[in-house]
Amino acid sequence: MTANTSDTYDTSDTSGDKRIDLRPGLIGSAVALLVSAGLSVWGWSTIPDGARIPMHWNGAGEVDRYGSKTEALLTLPLVMAGICVLMAVLPLVLPRQKGLAGSARAYTAAWLGVLVLMTGLHAAEIINATGGGIPTPRIAIAGVGLLLVVLGNYLPKTRANWVVGVRTPWTLQSERSWRRTHRLAGWLFVGFGLLLLAFAFLLPLSALVPVIITGAVLSGVVPAAYSWWTWRGDPDAEDSPAARR
Repeated sequence: MTANTSDTYDTSDTSGDKRIDLRPGLIGSAVALLVSAGLSVWGWSTIPDGARIPMHWNGAGEVDRYGSKTEALLTLPLVMAGICVLMAVLPLVLPRQKGLAGSARAYTAAWLGVLVLMTGLHAAEIINATGGGIPTPRIAIAGVGLLLVVLGNYLPKTRANWVVGVRTPWTLQSERSWRRTHRLAGWLFVGFGLLLLAFAFLLPLSALVPVIITGAVLSGVVPAAYSWWTWRGDPDAEDSPAARR
């Protein structure tokens, strides 16, 4: 992972626009939705009408809920469509437009990364329903790990905004806290993602549960606590102890 190690932003990849360019996300969304729709059409003509398709797995990797053919073929594409609408609308209604425009790569990576992951899971679900043997839970864990690695590389390059990143009261009040917190969060995301990639196909699924829980807690709690700590020492941050001296 490459991270900005100074307390100043690299502005070489930003323009004077105050709004994020949604075109890459919209084009990627159209491709992902078309692929998922094509998979559903293929599945509809291939999967028997009375088939019971695995929809959920427990911590041991055992199927604990089945769904109908219609549910399996429509659920993920509809969720993906909802995500596309949400990601397209959020930048238009939230404040800090300039900061979000400066975080465009991270925003687009998160948007498209989630859609790629869900498209892959949809494909695995349909292939398994037609007789395949894809280990869907392990694919999901590895996919999340890869997504975390990608996002971890982009986090240090983001600017303060209301959508992407570690949005605590302290990072939103302090530029120093935002920068330093996102450098730390970037390393934690990459480390956690690599851990998931390394163990997704090696450990028993029951052993992966504590790894996932521990990594998720550390990746969320540590940056939040650190954001408060760095805010306290920032003399330019609103209401910080350093500013009141």
